[in-house]
Amino acid sequence: MSRQGPAGKFRIQPAFQDGYGTQGANDQSPKLKSLRCVFCSIDKPLDAFSQTQIQKATFNPYAPPSYNKGTKAKQISCKQCTASVNSTLTCMTCTKTKPLESFAKVQRKHAEKARCLKCMKKREEEDLDDSEYDSDDDSDPYGPM
Repeated sequence: MSRQGPAGKFRIQPAFQDGYGTQGANDQSPKLKSLRCVFCSIDKPLDAFSQTQIQKATFNPYAPPSYNKGTKAKQISCKQCTASVNSTLTCMTCTKTKPLESFAKVQRKHAEKARCLKCMKKREEEDLDDSEYDSDDDSDPYGPM
């Protein structure tokens, strides 16, 4: 970005691009090079951990003192040891394994009791059919008046 000023044309550069910025100038904490995973107990480089796990391990000057000086060690796990996101569920009614889109969001929370949308619709239709009054005779179901 350039602009005409009193001394001629000059270029304005943000501080973070030229290396002369003040971000992190008073940073007292040592920079981490590696972290230890609690599951595999191996020291690994920072790129083996997610940003969330790295933030857990580093000092946070804005957090309350109890957060940084916690009595128990932070449970930090590497990307390999972190559980993967479940992309399929098994319907308890039809016992078919289907993608998450085949289940209602409420059903996804209780994976062991999840029913797919197709089975839920079928069940709802059965309930509607059962709730109608069936009478073999034409008499009044509420008795004589």
